[in-house]
Amino acid sequence: MLNKSLLALFFCLMADVVFGQINPAGPIVAIGDIHGDYDNFKKVLIDSGLINRRGNWIAGNTRFVQLGDLPDRGPDTEKIIVQMQKLQRQAIKDGGEVFALIGNHEAMNIYGDLRYVHPGEYKALKGKNSRRLRSRYYDAEVTRLSAADDTFVADSRFKDQWLQSHPLGFVEHRIAWSPDGKFGSWVVTNKAIVKVGRSLFVHGGVSPKLLGMSIDDINSQVRRELKGDLPEEPGLSEAQDGPLWYRGLASGDEQLEASHVDDVLAAFDVDKIVLGHTPGLGTIVPRFGGKVLIIDTGISKYYGSHLASLRIEEGNYFTIQNGEKILLPNTDSAMLSYFKHMAEVKPTQALLNRLEELKP
Repeated sequence: MLNKSLLALFFCLMADVVFGQINPAGPIVAIGDIHGDYDNFKKVLIDSGLINRRGNWIAGNTRFVQLGDLPDRGPDTEKIIVQMQKLQRQAIKDGGEVFALIGNHEAMNIYGDLRYVHPGEYKALKGKNSRRLRSRYYDAEVTRLSAADDTFVADSRFKDQWLQSHPLGFVEHRIAWSPDGKFGSWVVTNKAIVKVGRSLFVHGGVSPKLLGMSIDDINSQVRRELKGDLPEEPGLSEAQDGPLWYRGLASGDEQLEASHVDDVLAAFDVDKIVLGHTPGLGTIVPRFGGKVLIIDTGISKYYGSHLASLRIEEGNYFTIQNGEKILLPNTDSAMLSYFKHMAEVKPTQALLNRLEELKP
């Protein structure tokens, strides 16, 4: 029989486990928009300590949040998604967790808004049956157009234009991004908004319209819409004030939006709101006294290869960039010093402009 001292020690140890003293929640790492650039994505993952050079998870019980917009602008979306799926599997085995959020570009690809698809995306999906698949798709399109308009004629000019806008791999791309396809089916299992620790993560932002909704409500509605249950008016996944698109917290006037920021923090019981979607200064941008962090630094080559991540540990928030770990500011004086330092390391015109605005 255990004596009282051993029992007391046992229960103390159990209490420590339950309340997170022996195995506390690890750090949180967040990375913004990737836009089809696998090489830069991998570099940021390595720089942030999440993976080794072979692409395997080495971060233990770290929680990793990627804020969406994996596709478009660059050619490597398939490689990026495969890497994310791999990390989701590996992190769980190691006590960590990976959250892949839904961005507006994921939604656009599912809905067929292909304005920003890089030609390399189609090329990456092209296979031995691509010509046959495209031919069948063309025939179906001609049948559809003919049924809708009895004056329609599929002449050689129409066909040439159609083939130009539907390269080989186009049909495979549409299949892959369908809600049942290899990309779309993964996206619809992900979340639009998530609370990790004391921070709220969302791709675009939280508009006043969302304040009466819970995190589960928002995620469920976005998921239903992406699966095809679209309302007559633009829903959360399409509307400019939805979580995938809203920019008010990223670019709205801070004095006018200050009370709304406080309402969001209170509604979701968090200390910070972390956003992607709005690139700007080439580094992480704190707003509203550090209550809002914009972490779309422009990682892809398309936006200048500004490789940075957010790291949260022991209640502190850091930028990991250019080999440095820099504490993020939450006062005006510290904000000036922060932006000045980042401009000295890798200046952008937008960053220099911001410095001028902050100078007393």
